[in-house]
Amino acid sequence: MKNKIILIIRDGWGINPDPEYNAVANANIPNMDSFLKKYPSTVLDAAGLTVGLPDGYQGSSEVGHLNIGAGRIVVQELKRINDAIENGSFFENHNLQKAIENVKLNNSSLHLMGLVQDEGVHAHQDHLFSIMEYAQEQNIKELYIHFFTDGRDTPPKSALEFLKALNKKIAEYQIGKIVTVMGRYYAMDRGANWKLTTKAYEALTRADGVKVDTPERAIGKAYDNGLTDEYITPTIIGNFDGIQENDAVIYFNYRQDRAIQLTKAFIDDDYPGQRWKKLNITYCGFTRYYDTFPFYILEPMDESEGMKNLLGQVISDNGLRQLRISETQKFRHVTSFFNGKLINPFLNEERIEIKSMYDPATFAEHPEMNAFDVVERVIKEIDSHRFDVIILNLANGDMVGHTGNYEAAIKAVE
Repeated sequence: MKNKIILIIRDGWGINPDPEYNAVANANIPNMDSFLKKYPSTVLDAAGLTVGLPDGYQGSSEVGHLNIGAGRIVVQELKRINDAIENGSFFENHNLQKAIENVKLNNSSLHLMGLVQDEGVHAHQDHLFSIMEYAQEQNIKELYIHFFTDGRDTPPKSALEFLKALNKKIAEYQIGKIVTVMGRYYAMDRGANWKLTTKAYEALTRADGVKVDTPERAIGKAYDNGLTDEYITPTIIGNFDGIQENDAVIYFNYRQDRAIQLTKAFIDDDYPGQRWKKLNITYCGFTRYYDTFPFYILEPMDESEGMKNLLGQVISDNGLRQLRISETQKFRHVTSFFNGKLINPFLNEERIEIKSMYDPATFAEHPEMNAFDVVERVIKEIDSHRFDVIILNLANGDMVGHTGNYEAAIKAVE
């Protein structure tokens, strides 16, 4: 291939005509300004129906990478789950049925855990409500809810709004009790910070955490301590004493990257963290969180959607060599998500992960993150002439933007 290609994905970089608190518009970006003056450009719509989401829903990094890598509109899991629940096929899944039957057979408890919010990036509260209603129809006696708070894709202190909506459904269906509350920082780490995952797991399985009487108090106490929803310390409600042997657990998050580590804590014999015990439970997730995970409800897109002729596949089929590179926080996006959620690389696809140096809680203090390390390695690989195509992700614009620190976001963009 005579002409080499580099695809640079500047994660979190958006266009908004309103300059107020607009990090991109107010940053000093001479290189980007120069590119826009010298070369043709266009604006892409990255939300709603354009990227396979229900109308009006915000896009995300995962959604963007899926659509770019597929070269077409990919119907997203949020819409597919909505449709499956509406037509009833969702509840016919054998893994879901197995979880329900296990609870009935053992006279045990059903646990629903996941992110409770309405933005639909990782999960959606309506899916939780649907499972609650189904459990009520199935005469499940003991239903426990583990409330993961967001504050990242939702306003930083919005958990009480979602708690109010959940309590309304608990009253309506006359089923369910909230027994733990914790921020996604612990329950949904994706950066191999196994101590965070273990802390979440031990709160869930042996009630090891802060103790309060009500979920409202759990959230209020966190706010009193200066924490936002994302960082609420794993908190135990009332006299809950942990998930027990022979219970069933349904994880209602559907996005894969932030569901992997906690899932491994529950089911993998070779869990990388230091858990106290692996329980004998029936476990079920909404989607296939990783290639070897068999206990999912929604059929994977690469099987149900016939995801062929992906960009990476076309590059490979034409005998070309490609590199995927990013720091840890977006490595799965530029590899698996870009490849239609397949885990294994295509032939002649090489992957380089630049290990993220900083804890997500400190990204605003280090707005550059590992961007310079990624670029330095990319330059090295360009000079090596080994690759025909290089696809890279610069993560800091998105990750620092999520902190809500405007000044840090400007520095990240610059």
